[in-house]
Amino acid sequence: MEFKKLFEPITINNIEIKNRIVMPSMGLAYTGDYSFNERYKAFYRERARGGVGLMTIGPVAIDKVGSAPFMPGFFDDKNMQPIKDFVEELRRDTDAKLGTQLFHAGRYSFSFLSGTTPMAPSAIPSKLTRETPREMTREDIEEVKEAFASSARRAGQMGFDYVEILACTGYLVSEFLSPLTNKRTDEYGGSLENRMRFGVEVIQKVRETVGDQMALGIRIAGNDFMEGGNTNLEAAQFAAEAEKAGIDAINVTGGWHETNVPQLTTNVPPGGFVYLARGVKEKVSIPVFASNRLGDPIIAEKALRAGACDMICWGRPLLTDPELPNKVREERMNEIIPCIACNQGCFDAIFSGSYVTCILNPRVGRESELTVDKAKKKKKVMVVGGGPAGMEFALTAASRGHRVTLHEKENRLGGQVNMAKVPPGKKEFQKITDSMKDRMDLWGVKINLNSPVTPETVRENAPDVLVVASGARPAEMKVPGMDKPHVVNAWDVLKEEVYDIGEKVVIVGGSATGCETAHLIASMGMPTAETFTFLMYHTAEDPQYAMNLLHSAGRKITVIDLVPRMADNVGRTARWSLIKGLRLMGVELRPITKLLEIKDDSVLVDTEKGRTSIPADTVIMAVGAQSVDDLSREVEGNGIEIIKLGDAKEPRKLTEAIREGFEEALKI
Repeated sequence: MEFKKLFEPITINNIEIKNRIVMPSMGLAYTGDYSFNERYKAFYRERARGGVGLMTIGPVAIDKVGSAPFMPGFFDDKNMQPIKDFVEELRRDTDAKLGTQLFHAGRYSFSFLSGTTPMAPSAIPSKLTRETPREMTREDIEEVKEAFASSARRAGQMGFDYVEILACTGYLVSEFLSPLTNKRTDEYGGSLENRMRFGVEVIQKVRETVGDQMALGIRIAGNDFMEGGNTNLEAAQFAAEAEKAGIDAINVTGGWHETNVPQLTTNVPPGGFVYLARGVKEKVSIPVFASNRLGDPIIAEKALRAGACDMICWGRPLLTDPELPNKVREERMNEIIPCIACNQGCFDAIFSGSYVTCILNPRVGRESELTVDKAKKKKKVMVVGGGPAGMEFALTAASRGHRVTLHEKENRLGGQVNMAKVPPGKKEFQKITDSMKDRMDLWGVKINLNSPVTPETVRENAPDVLVVASGARPAEMKVPGMDKPHVVNAWDVLKEEVYDIGEKVVIVGGSATGCETAHLIASMGMPTAETFTFLMYHTAEDPQYAMNLLHSAGRKITVIDLVPRMADNVGRTARWSLIKGLRLMGVELRPITKLLEIKDDSVLVDTEKGRTSIPADTVIMAVGAQSVDDLSREVEGNGIEIIKLGDAKEPRKLTEAIREGFEEALKI
């Protein structure tokens, strides 16, 4: 496909942007004192050079009560000179237009971070912070409007082309907009017109402060996806009022952080929320940005061609691959590092109190520390194992000039990714293997499939460096009945090597593997998304009956584990969606339950209430993994440098395996 619309210029107010690609604001947490430091500069420098049209730096704090020290502060003059110097550098070295986003969290603020009680339209507790904010007074409202305006003025003085007001995802402006969080009885509460008043007045105050020439945008929720909250209809009405108040562009994202509708995880269909931008675009005459799961350039191009939006937001895709716009424009598609929407390094990190990274790009947040330089001495490298750790090492080492051969004993690359991609909504994990294979080919890695490696093989090849990335095998659990024919391993189920699964299934192990296996089995026989769409489009079935088909597993599935919390090793942003899916399909989760014995037609377990039996005609074991590293022990002492990676070193998460493969490849 030709990407004509994606690279078509567009004008917002008086700024001409070279293409339709926006890097939206993303909380990175690269500071602890409101400063704009070298780490931020290195991060944004790469993205600006990567070909993005409009890059939004931020979010930035407009005051302390509505923010936290892990974002840059615009509430005084402290950061002005370093940011002004950086903006001038980017303007000199790149042709990206530069924006910033003004942030106030409202009731999502944490008092232990801000040092003061959060404030909001009404004193309604926050589900995220477990704190109750104080209700804003008239004086508070005026002070916050002034804080927005003052920060916008500083942004203009620092040289930014574009300023965006944050009014989505449950933060302050959207709290005023929502009837769920705004219970005021004055002119700022009640009707939609009144609830819009605060946001409109913020816009007017900012526009008055920065003048007519500054390009001014606002980021809104296209639908709160909160029961009783605002829908796309109310979002479009607010967008229309925002345009009247002086806004030049509307950035439309999805719902609130509190919603129980997945927004960013891999089970969200690519381009699934473009319709929200379309609904807003129908009510305004200014450019509209679309967001969420648009990292596939083909999906992005189609959304623009359809007229659903005017610009495309690439946030996480530009974390993963800063050069994505240039690669697409230059037709270097086989070099793209794809975002798979796993959220492990980005949103999960932020919600756990850490800083943003990326599982497929270990340099994120460390751009100035980790550089891929050519090796001073080229070495012959033998990589054993074609999982993510081995592939990452191979392609990184080859890019540095080493001669690399990769051996994989199976007939395909991927390792455990081949299991991770099988459960519902996880097919994008295949992109990990596809991308790494393309980049290994690019850098000349010789790949040998169906190629088990023995000590003799190593001696024959005589490598300078032997990299053992041989992965892991399923851990075993010794209980009476383990040898019965109806006992299988979860790995074999996920590899689709088990063809006979009964109607009464007990899964032993409630970690990610066990729960994902339960999700897979529960979805077997369920209508596909394409089938469901067909039925609804042609009104072939009653909607409720069709919905019941989606939530009917057709099996009785029980997951047991000793732990008190199921799927505890799944990231926060994905875990709740997984658990929701299991419950919708009737899967029973039984924590604090110990397996004692497997019988012919049941399992005997011990619970807090005593011993009991659970009917089972299939028992699936998902009790962990153990390293496979025999080769390194067998060749040790032969004068070869040996590096162990990933699960071969110790069972671990995908993020850690890839990071380790990358970092070790920089050392040789």
